[in-house]
Amino acid sequence: MNDSIIIKVDGMSCTGCSNKLQDALSKVVGVSQASVTLEDGLARIHYDPQTVSVKQLKETVEDVGFDVVA
Repeated sequence: MNDSIIIKVDGMSCTGCSNKLQDALSKVVGVSQASVTLEDGLARIHYDPQTVSVKQLKETVEDVGFDVVA
C-alpha cells in the first residue's frame, strides 16, 4: 500500500537543486516516485509507509542541504 506526501522545501534556487533532491528522494528505499518542482518548492513523494517513514523522507531533504518548511 502506497501513501503520498507533499513536503514544502526551502532553499532551492535552480533546477539543479530540484533535480538533485528528486534524485536523492527517488533512491530512498520504499519510495516509488518522487517529483520535485522548483517553482512551487514542493516535493511530492509516493512511498511505502511500511518501509520508510515521513521523518526519514524529511531527513533526506535536509541531508541534501535544503530546509523542510513546517
